[in-house]
Amino acid sequence: MKQTAFGRVLMALGAALALHACAADAIDAPPEGAVFVSIKDNDFQPDTVTVAPGVSVRWTNDGAVLHSVVSDSGAYTSQLLSPTFWFEVRFDSLGAFPYHCSRHLEMTGTVIVQ
Repeated sequence: MKQTAFGRVLMALGAALALHACAADAIDAPPEGAVFVSIKDNDFQPDTVTVAPGVSVRWTNDGAVLHSVVSDSGAYTSQLLSPTFWFEVRFDSLGAFPYHCSRHLEMTGTVIVQ
């Protein structure tokens, strides 16, 4: 079936509205009790956080360059995060979980779950 330019515009508009609906505040809202870590251009702040089991940690890139959050054990790896983008992990097991930025290996941190 041949599609007109007007039909393609309507389809694109419908898709944009559907995507907007998927970006509701509830999707972006952190889980209750989440702990926040700011990613700066030289470090994670704070570099060590302590959470209870079942709590999420959200890292937000507050710097000017790309950063990532990579578990030293390989348990999780974020994509490269542009400024203002975030990555979140829920921690269910007890222990200490060190992590780093894949682009800036001197940037390290630890999540302690107790």
